[in-house]
Amino acid sequence: MKLYIYGAGYVGCVTAACLAKMGHTVTIVDLMLSKVDAVRSGRSPVLEPGLDELIAAGVAAGRIDAEMALPEGETGLRAADMAMVCIGTPSQPNGVIDARALKRVFESIARGVLTRPSPLTVVVRSTALAPVIRQIQTETQPREGADKLRLVMNPELLRETTAIADFFNPPLLVVGGDDPASLTHALSLYESIQAPRYKVSLETASIFKYSCNAFHALKIAFANEIDTLASLIGADGRQVMKLLTEDKILNISPVYLRPGFAFGGSCLPKDLRALEALAREHHEPLALLSSVLPSNRRRIEQAIETILANSGRRLGFIGLSFKIGSDDLRESAHVEVAERLLGKGFEIKIYDPDLDPHRLVGANMAHVMERLPHLARILVDTAEEACAQADAIVVCKRMMSNEEIRKFSAKGVPIFDLQQMNPSAGIK
Repeated sequence: MKLYIYGAGYVGCVTAACLAKMGHTVTIVDLMLSKVDAVRSGRSPVLEPGLDELIAAGVAAGRIDAEMALPEGETGLRAADMAMVCIGTPSQPNGVIDARALKRVFESIARGVLTRPSPLTVVVRSTALAPVIRQIQTETQPREGADKLRLVMNPELLRETTAIADFFNPPLLVVGGDDPASLTHALSLYESIQAPRYKVSLETASIFKYSCNAFHALKIAFANEIDTLASLIGADGRQVMKLLTEDKILNISPVYLRPGFAFGGSCLPKDLRALEALAREHHEPLALLSSVLPSNRRRIEQAIETILANSGRRLGFIGLSFKIGSDDLRESAHVEVAERLLGKGFEIKIYDPDLDPHRLVGANMAHVMERLPHLARILVDTAEEACAQADAIVVCKRMMSNEEIRKFSAKGVPIFDLQQMNPSAGIK
């Protein structure tokens, strides 16, 4: 394929060199003459092991060229198979990305595609959220060229010093956009690369890259805070992390990495509080770990706010204990939701086959008596009884499908599935 790649920085040069090695013909476009001259002479403008050699080989083979960005747009786009945007997106003082360079590139592309006989797939590898990209596209695309550009987000997963190996051995390939044909076209660039392929929305692809980097930052901060805590009691933080990563079933796995409702139960909340208490005892602030419980509480608040805004006064609850197969109500986030709504005057009926009030003992019983002293009165024996007269259904534990629940409820009754609820929408 013949490609135009905008940006002779780190991502642009690595991408161009690797695609050229795969047999594609690449023209790198940049505003800086020194970068353009470096590429033309077979050198990399950025430092990355092995990149000089790849660029030199690509230039020698006639598969890599570079040119200055032109104010009137790139005439070469008329014959290009695809364009790639690899422009940097630095932070402004308020944290918002500086998108001016991105906008200039889209303006140039918009002018360059006006004379094309067919639409151009524009693959964005710059790190930016979809609303920013869509807004730039809207602002820069002239009316007469509105059908000439097909936007695809293709987040890069490159690490400095290992970028070439990362390019050829990615954990996955992700493309996002509105046009299925353009997504297939973009993935065809990587035909020889063996990796799982995913086609998603533009929005999902754009925030995927941010979530990866946020998760990496989170892991580093977490390891450092645990190391701080370990040192306070004479433990070896590195050994703690080594043991933690040995568990590939729960710790280093997809388990728990699923959006859902707030955590609860008898372990996670109390253990987080114990670590916070240890840090306070030693006057050692823990910005990350001390933010987990407030973050968890916000998930509960979001659910309550959504129910309050979209429901009548009679609610049917499916489940109450913190997970299926358990009658543990200690610090169950579901109990808090029920308690708060009861306090606001809602009528609630709860169906939970895991619960028998007469069998609750010890701390479990004490917790119920403190939070829901009238539990026995609002528990019912069947899901039908909980749902029959309800204005809305709150699913705390997914013991049955929403389709089954609808058989017991009136037509049009909203279902708030706490395990799947999008806080900004929430209604099923």
